[in-house]
Amino acid sequence: MALLPSDYARRDASAARHAKLHVQLEVTRVTLPPHTPGEAVVEGRIARIFRGDPARLSTPVSFEVPCYREGDRLPPSGIRWRLVEDLERARYIEIYLDTNAVGVMDAGPGFTVLEALTDTSRFVFKYIEEDEEVEEEEEA
Repeated sequence: MALLPSDYARRDASAARHAKLHVQLEVTRVTLPPHTPGEAVVEGRIARIFRGDPARLSTPVSFEVPCYREGDRLPPSGIRWRLVEDLERARYIEIYLDTNAVGVMDAGPGFTVLEALTDTSRFVFKYIEEDEEVEEEEEA
């Protein structure tokens, strides 16, 4: 059974709240898959840090992004597909990331493409506060 939009929003807010890093990246390369839908590889360097270790500034990162072209048939799922055209034009993105033994990975709520780096976050979740209230009620 598919989730309701409000359930997806809460899931994204929770993923963002628990992510180790909230950063803006300068995109250095996007490697598209030979066929779509598929996984693109986005490479960049951390240019702004809103959450996480400031020593990570300028750290190179790479992660996979499920992508598609107009007309592709996408399987039903909770996967957050991105248009190839969005990835091709991305020069800066804001994203929540988690760390693991081999590097970083998308924390789950996706990312937003930016025209330029900003001093304040542009990718925030209005449900973060509601998510925290729900967890506090469950713990009581």
